[in-house]
Amino acid sequence: MIGLDLSDKSVKIVETKGGNNPVLRTLCWAPVEANLLQRGVVQDVALVTEALNNAMASCSPVSLEGRSVVASIPEVQSFVRVLEVPAMSESEMDEAVQWAVRRHIPFDLDRVYIDWEPLDALVESPQNNKQVLVGAAQRDVVDPLLAVLDNLGLNVVALELEAQAVMRCLLPGRSQDSMSVRGVLVVDLGATSTNVVLFDQGAMRFTTNVQYGGDDLTRQLADSLQLKTGAALEMKEKVSVGFEQEDKKVSEALRNAALNLAHMVERAVQEMTVQLPPEQRVRVILLTGGGANLTGIQELFGSVFTGIPVQLGNPWTNIQVEGKKSGLNISVGDAMHFTTAIGLALSDVDFT
Repeated sequence: MIGLDLSDKSVKIVETKGGNNPVLRTLCWAPVEANLLQRGVVQDVALVTEALNNAMASCSPVSLEGRSVVASIPEVQSFVRVLEVPAMSESEMDEAVQWAVRRHIPFDLDRVYIDWEPLDALVESPQNNKQVLVGAAQRDVVDPLLAVLDNLGLNVVALELEAQAVMRCLLPGRSQDSMSVRGVLVVDLGATSTNVVLFDQGAMRFTTNVQYGGDDLTRQLADSLQLKTGAALEMKEKVSVGFEQEDKKVSEALRNAALNLAHMVERAVQEMTVQLPPEQRVRVILLTGGGANLTGIQELFGSVFTGIPVQLGNPWTNIQVEGKKSGLNISVGDAMHFTTAIGLALSDVDFT
């Protein structure tokens, strides 16, 4: 299976093999020209098709073998919630979900695709109510993306929200294990934005998006120290967000930028969790995405979310990596960039 994670700045592709014992077979990464996508929306189908075709041709250590693909839908253009509806037949429930979504969705219902699935929730619901996981994505995002994938001759198995893929990559795959997972907040630190997902008892309970990411850290560092963007990026990769560095001025500037991001995430989480029952509180934080490689970021988030353990997510939770003989040598830090793509490629795995 191919997992394809397309964003405004880059495309990341992963292919797995091995069926229900998945092994990472090959991967690709390529930058995307500015303005070909804007906030995850394809602006030019022909040019994005060309860019993806070039990216797919650059996979290493071997070329892509399959044609079946699961692609991501950006979080900023999507919606996922656990909603409660009256217990009824499936056909009646579909209509009930449509009505329930109208009260929560931030988009015009006529302009979105909606999908839902019932949850075997352990959390008690009012009598005769049932919990359903609802996902929605704007048609303006989905339709041009499907056109690109069709141009490439790919068999589209599914389109998934980024949050779904990240959860599948980082959390235990077996359903009985995931049902025991309580209050995991995943913070996906991307280049242009940060996705925040709360997972509890087998389901995503809430997702939100913070429009601030690694590129903003670089710009804030450049502005603080009056550096060019390239020099600030190089410096960001070398120093820590702590104060133990020799160049404390640089480290403090980077720390202030990262603290700004952490406090934005904190506010988003506060707004998110106020709508949830107390038992679904945040109990642990997992950091992932390319920004999770920033030295000291784990401790910094711990200073903001006091009393809550902060850990780095493990992209290899549900997948094996072929040995050195395959030529596929990738560190955990590098794999952090591919968390979404790995999760997409695992979508057809039966972990039971």
